Amino acid sequence: MDFLRSIAQYLYNLTLGYGVIGLGLGTFLESLGIPTASAVLDVTAGILIIEGRTTFIEALIIADVGLVLGSLTSYYAGHATTGILSRLRRGRPEVAKHESWARRFIDRYGDKAIFFGQLFGPARTWISFPAGAMRMDIKKFTLYTALGGAIYCSIIILLSLYFTIIIKQRLEQTLSLITIPILIAVACAIIFLIFFGRWISERLT
Repeated sequence: MDFLRSIAQYLYNLTLGYGVIGLGLGTFLESLGIPTASAVLDVTAGILIIEGRTTFIEALIIADVGLVLGSLTSYYAGHATTGILSRLRRGRPEVAKHESWARRFIDRYGDKAIFFGQLFGPARTWISFPAGAMRMDIKKFTLYTALGGAIYCSIIILLSLYFTIIIKQRLEQTLSLITIPILIAVACAIIFLIFFGRWISERLT
């Protein structure tokens, strides 16, 4: 968990410092098999758009391209494996569980599983490797990944933008209510509560 947090923090700092680079890198790493790496998209996309450092379309394209590239990398890893890489990944119980689920999902829904899989966290992270191991048609895989990924990224970016606007408005409203008399009153109330608490504790002891 500390490893995942450090990755998320790195991507967050990278995105705020250098713009949309972190968005694409986040979706790339999550599609490659690192859960929650694209969480940076949720947090920073709205901030970048509000600050005028990117546009919705630019953020969407970069995030979707990163998602597709990560999925293709995982796909070819699954396609090229001779069983060694698969056994290594299955040595981790949580990976084995998600990949087993992804295989059943593909068996049930076929090519369309890739499209729908991009709309769900666990499937989006793990579905590409078994798709490659099962020799799914690369053209259909790429197309469905790009389309499903675009829908997912659009939703996340819009939600990020919405909540960023809401938080900013609430913060501005709150700050507008804070005046010097109110600050003095709050400080006096805190001091009073401290001394009152000490007085009560002395009475009780």
